[in-house]
Amino acid sequence: MRQWTSIAKETIARASIVVKFLCFLHVTDSYLLSSNHVLGPSMLPTLNITGDVVLVEHLSHRIGKLGSGDLVLIRSPLDPKKTVTKRIVAMEGDKVTFSLDPIRNHSSRSLVVWPPNSFGSLGQ
Repeated sequence: MRQWTSIAKETIARASIVVKFLCFLHVTDSYLLSSNHVLGPSMLPTLNITGDVVLVEHLSHRIGKLGSGDLVLIRSPLDPKKTVTKRIVAMEGDKVTFSLDPIRNHSSRSLVVWPPNSFGSLGQ
């Protein structure tokens, strides 16, 4: 009987270590840092067209440290299973002028002022 008690204690101790490690991985991946495979032409030359693996930190948006020029990964509005990469081009209150067709005249320019608690993004 002592042998089985010893084996059971050892098994529980090792299982406890594995469970703690898996919990650590879950918390790290969900709340601190994770990796993501990003591909496509929208972020050239910053990211490779054939795909790059990027480390995504999950703290900046929680503490409000996003700024213009930062890359963000967001869920696609068309397919929530996909993640798309965008570059922040404007923060709340910023004025952005863009041209729908820069080859034509300047009459197609638009001015946008971003509303509070939002940001503008660029990319596909």
